[in-house]
Amino acid sequence: MQFRTPPHPRRILFPGRTQFKSKAILLTMALAGGWMLAANPVHAGDTHPAGASQNILSALNETSANQSKTQFDIDPQPLGSALSQFFEQSGVQIAYTSGDVESVRTSGVAGDHTPEEALKRLLKGSDLHFEFTGRNTVTVIKKAEGPDSESTGPSKKLVVAQSGDDKKNVLKEVVVSSTRTETPVSELTQSVSVVEKETIQEQIEIDRNLSSILGKTIPGMSPSSKALSTFGQTLRGRKFLVLIDGVPQTAPLRGASRDLNTINAEAIERIEVVRGGTPAYGFGATGGLVNIITRKPEDGPFNARSRFGLRFSSTHPSDSFAWETNHQVSGRRDKVDYLINGKFIANSGLFDADGDRIPPDPLGVQGGLADTDDANLLGKVGYDFNGGRQRAEFMVNYFRFLQDTDFTFGTGDPSNDVKTPAIRGNRNAKDPGTENLTMQLSFRDKDLFGSALNAQLYYNDLTARFAKFPGFAQTEIVSEKIGARTTFDTPFEVRNIPMTAIWGVDFLRDETIQNGIDGPTIVPLMKQNALAGFLELQIPIQEWAMLRGGFRHESIWLDVNDVVNRKAIFVRGGNLTFNETLANVGAVVFVQEGVEVFANFAQGFSLADIGRAIRDGTSTSAEALQSEVQTVDNYELGVRGNFGWIKGSITGFYSESDNGTTFTNSLEIRKQPERIYGVEAAVDVRPNDIWTLGSSFTWVVGEVDLDDDGSFEEDLPSNRIPPIKVTAYADYNMFDWWKHRLQMVHSGNRDPNSTQFGGATVRDYTVLDFYSSARVGPGKLTLGIENLLNTDYVPLVNQAGASTVSFTEAQGQTVSLAYSLDW
Repeated sequence: MQFRTPPHPRRILFPGRTQFKSKAILLTMALAGGWMLAANPVHAGDTHPAGASQNILSALNETSANQSKTQFDIDPQPLGSALSQFFEQSGVQIAYTSGDVESVRTSGVAGDHTPEEALKRLLKGSDLHFEFTGRNTVTVIKKAEGPDSESTGPSKKLVVAQSGDDKKNVLKEVVVSSTRTETPVSELTQSVSVVEKETIQEQIEIDRNLSSILGKTIPGMSPSSKALSTFGQTLRGRKFLVLIDGVPQTAPLRGASRDLNTINAEAIERIEVVRGGTPAYGFGATGGLVNIITRKPEDGPFNARSRFGLRFSSTHPSDSFAWETNHQVSGRRDKVDYLINGKFIANSGLFDADGDRIPPDPLGVQGGLADTDDANLLGKVGYDFNGGRQRAEFMVNYFRFLQDTDFTFGTGDPSNDVKTPAIRGNRNAKDPGTENLTMQLSFRDKDLFGSALNAQLYYNDLTARFAKFPGFAQTEIVSEKIGARTTFDTPFEVRNIPMTAIWGVDFLRDETIQNGIDGPTIVPLMKQNALAGFLELQIPIQEWAMLRGGFRHESIWLDVNDVVNRKAIFVRGGNLTFNETLANVGAVVFVQEGVEVFANFAQGFSLADIGRAIRDGTSTSAEALQSEVQTVDNYELGVRGNFGWIKGSITGFYSESDNGTTFTNSLEIRKQPERIYGVEAAVDVRPNDIWTLGSSFTWVVGEVDLDDDGSFEEDLPSNRIPPIKVTAYADYNMFDWWKHRLQMVHSGNRDPNSTQFGGATVRDYTVLDFYSSARVGPGKLTLGIENLLNTDYVPLVNQAGASTVSFTEAQGQTVSLAYSLDW
């Protein structure tokens, strides 16, 4: 039996480091006291950093590996990924046969243990044991086998646990939490994309807008509107649910379309995107889920980082200069960790490829990015106790985005290709913008009577204020949420087959209203109480497959006040009750080492902007809208592969709903049957340590049944269904201190057969961006160029709407420079 590097890292994970309003600021100041206390070190931290294989012997010095104690923090998860974390935390190299651990889950281990003790806990309940075959090497084998047993076949390939630094040109696989428990992507039955912190940081230097970042990096996500609003940006043609650390940001009762602009990108550790409806978190994920995970504290008692930057339009430097600054302090000492991250941005005017000013609200009154002040403050404090088996964490994030401008939109002529100009003037009674406060308190117990528990209490207070449209009142949507989640991860056996049950209960209270600021309020106050229980089983089929299936039952009680709507119709309020059981079932088949075929069926449920249906409808009673809710059936079939230096996937998907949401040309809401289908593909290649190349392809088709006769007469409009999208990138990293990236987004032509709003002809455009970073002095200097070739184009959503007030062009070539340093 010999050690070798596996051809496929699906069993090898590369873990990272261990892990209102004025009230928010006061809470963060309280957190600051915590880090000041933690920052007064007496000695270095006791954690053992992950090392490359050549450093394993020195990691344990003169002490035998099975005698020295180490602080372990390994969550319940598949055994293969747990063994990789064991290596990173102990420095002990561990070899195992991939087929032996394929279907095994572990309850994890936490606290101070010798490697021998930790391994016993990791393997508890399985038919595996281990033998120390050297001073710092261990082999995990089945109890009926010995270390010299002969075995053949793809399921018997020997895997050596290693850290990400051991092989730089390996494309690592990640573990995601968007399924409510940490799961390797290779074991998921649906499509999930992850945008890591390094990629987010690079994209920030090009375009800070989170909707733009996702539009450039996620297959199935339509291109950004280049505005504050996500109106018209869909995932596989449907709306998606946005979470920040599990706290919902989407306002389902009256959509504000600010979901992706409620936190600054500098405060984000990673973003997980479930492409396709999912019942995992419920309450609105009909088209998919965007799970934003905030920054994590760094190891060591005190770490500080500062960044200063500016950006400007190269086509109109004057009046376009914007400056920004970001500061973060974090650390970990003994059982306490902390983080404070602050960001401030002062934006000026934005200019297109011709050097003309873009209206500050390029989507009419949906919200813009020009002439704004943008502030974000994130604070976190965590405490580990009972030897690391339990953890409590508090997080607060305050985001404010206000626009103070001397400009507004004029009138364009889309039919003659005349763009909407910016003209002087300000119609607003109050400055438009977004203010968002998110707080959460979480508790984790890795072993509560044999189960792992994750519990969470959360609060969210969102105000989204729109600009004033001529002839209408200026309005703002106010949504306040209080909720709780519990998730249990319970391993058990049936006839010696190890299984896992993921189960729990969710509660959400949501109060939403759209207030009139200088006119009448025409959307009523709505109070929602929702309770949901869920159960999912994970069942391995020997060593070659994994089944997942379960259900979620949601009960929603909605109290609607009386209101006189936009059409001067008195709508009597009432109490509405909704009960919906959602199912999901899927399977992943491990075809061979590095290749999986997966299939999935999942349902999503949403109240589908019932506030807008009241505002624009003709019903005289809220109870008449009982049938306006939406259930979406999602199907997908795909194959993915990961062979270390190359990974890729291709997926076909189909979804259908009886109450899909579109708008007439007068922007009145319509609920009609619809179906959507398409194909996504992605590939990433890293042939060596210098180059990384990648590309993605998205093709979507959507159709609507206008008269509910079973025949789909029209195409869905382009504010729902994007044209073909192709992305590509090339990373070049000749030296460790100098890196370059060139990326492209192509949006194709689309001429839908549609009489709905957003049904105009869309022309193609291709945009290139460039990024470069270099170590200069004690810090890093970065250069970002958005729209490198100064392409003159109108974004997809603006073309689709073909409105005289929003036919605006996108930004021309925009340059950003920044310098950051750790201190």
